[in-house]
Amino acid sequence: MRPPDGASQIEARPAEGRQRNLRLSSGFRTLHAWRNGVRPVWRLFALVAIGMSSSAEAHDVLGTYVQHGVHLTIGMDHVDVTLDLTFFEEWSTRERRTMDADASGKITRTELNSYVTKFAPQLAQQVKLRVAGREVPLVPLYDPEVDLLANDTVGPAHHRLRLFFFAPTPMLQEKDEIVIEDHLWPEAKALATSAAEGRDGCTLTAEDSAHAGSAPLRPDGAHVFKFRCLGAPVKKSATQRTSLSGSPASSARCSDAGQVPKQSTTASIP
Repeated sequence: MRPPDGASQIEARPAEGRQRNLRLSSGFRTLHAWRNGVRPVWRLFALVAIGMSSSAEAHDVLGTYVQHGVHLTIGMDHVDVTLDLTFFEEWSTRERRTMDADASGKITRTELNSYVTKFAPQLAQQVKLRVAGREVPLVPLYDPEVDLLANDTVGPAHHRLRLFFFAPTPMLQEKDEIVIEDHLWPEAKALATSAAEGRDGCTLTAEDSAHAGSAPLRPDGAHVFKFRCLGAPVKKSATQRTSLSGSPASSARCSDAGQVPKQSTTASIP
């Protein structure tokens, strides 16, 4: 039976309405996606910008510091003290100007060696070791090492200075306090790290003040690193002494301070 005239038009109108509703629904979905997708992206960009700003500020703050890292090792025969100083932008620039003797803007290997030779005796006098309140004289084990970190120009950069010392192990008892006094660059702001290693049965721990991020600075300009002996080293047998006497580290340490072998300065200069 043929539908009356106009029926097809009446049925077409709901179809047009459904299409219009679909378009409106699609628009709402697009708006919802923008709110939940695009806006977080802008938020992410904002967070990245804030993070970059904070990172730059932190970078600027660290530029005025020198980081002092101390590593203490105690065995039956020897105490080893290694200082690792990292100079950030401001203080690295100052020291690089001193290294650059001819003011050419570039540091040569000869200039670097002269810098180390000139300041090595002074640097050695600025590091002290005390065990149970008694000073233990430190002897340079190797020449100081300067690492320019692949940048030999004069200007804002970083570089590292390493100092190596040793001393015969003094009488050491459980609970003895071990103090390393570092008088190096007292006028610079300091960050501090420390580590302790016991050998031959010796047990050591770093006191909280020595690794809290900033070594205490005394009125005399000394950064103080404190350690505690939890167990004294145990005397080795004659067989153990013989097997260890030929090691490179043992041969480098001489009982006579005037006969300490020296190693050439290392520097990362292209």
